[in-house]
Amino acid sequence: MLLQEIPLAIQTGCAELIDQLRIAGVSAYPEGSTFRKRLISGRNYWYAQEPTRRGERPPERYVGPETPALTASIEAGRRAKVDADARRTVVKALIGAGLSTPDALTGALLEALAAAGFFRLRGVIVGTVAFQTYSGLLGVRLPGAALQTADLDLAQDYGISVAIDDALGRPLLEVLREVDPDFEPVTHITDPTLAAVYARPGGYRVDILTTHRGAERDAPSKLPSARSDAVALRFLDFLLRDTIEAAVLHRFGVLVRVPAPQRYAIHKLIVATQRQTHGTGSAKSDKDIRQAETLIHAFALKRRGLELQEAFEEARARGPGWRKRLDAGLKRLEPESRALLLGG
Repeated sequence: MLLQEIPLAIQTGCAELIDQLRIAGVSAYPEGSTFRKRLISGRNYWYAQEPTRRGERPPERYVGPETPALTASIEAGRRAKVDADARRTVVKALIGAGLSTPDALTGALLEALAAAGFFRLRGVIVGTVAFQTYSGLLGVRLPGAALQTADLDLAQDYGISVAIDDALGRPLLEVLREVDPDFEPVTHITDPTLAAVYARPGGYRVDILTTHRGAERDAPSKLPSARSDAVALRFLDFLLRDTIEAAVLHRFGVLVRVPAPQRYAIHKLIVATQRQTHGTGSAKSDKDIRQAETLIHAFALKRRGLELQEAFEEARARGPGWRKRLDAGLKRLEPESRALLLGG
């Protein structure tokens, strides 16, 4: 498999876009909010005053004690319009350089999910849309065939969803309907009150997944933080460990959370065998293997094969069930890909 590195200037642009998106995400206050400091017991504290609406003056909100980082974040919030224009310029340049951009619907959904706080609450993109972001993160141009998709796979770790003291302001389905009101819940066969899939006419669907715990169960689990039901899958905990931030090239850029690419590659070796076992289609299974091989070669090109091997060994150390599936996945790799993964 022949892959090409992306020019250094483009790699730098990708990194700068993520930095700009982080800054933009710090301030959650409406445009026109003002910030001021109060001196209390000899120390300065920042407070925010939102714009007056309908003659009512909103109360000041506590922001935090004065620190260099907080002060910089407030200044960044004041520059929000300038930053947005700069980000759009960077996004256009990266797309022009050949990096992948999602279709309009997927981009709009991700933008809405980010604005609602899904990724801030440790929600993660886990399917091909996540794979599309790895070109910029790894600095390698990925083949177009491995980037195609017609759905969006989202996940949140069950333990995080239960433990985190925060949640979306409205159900996840309402966030999706903000983009397209035709989204409808696909109710589960065992319980018509539960839905972990949302679909719209034409076949586009959004699947919500979470980590498996305890005994086998058919019914979806409830994710209180994401305000949705989710299908619990084995092996997903490996994928959702040590997730990272990435930029999706849509409009002004969207800051999302995706699996670490080395974990994505190893996880694909596992799920490829599961799809065959569960009869969900050889086409998806073949795509899993193709994506795993692409990432194996990308890590080799960037001389980062050790990261991939460490993830592989971690998965194998989790038990005989993991080793069985990984061995089956290895057999489906091309000899060159298998040798690269194993350090040969």
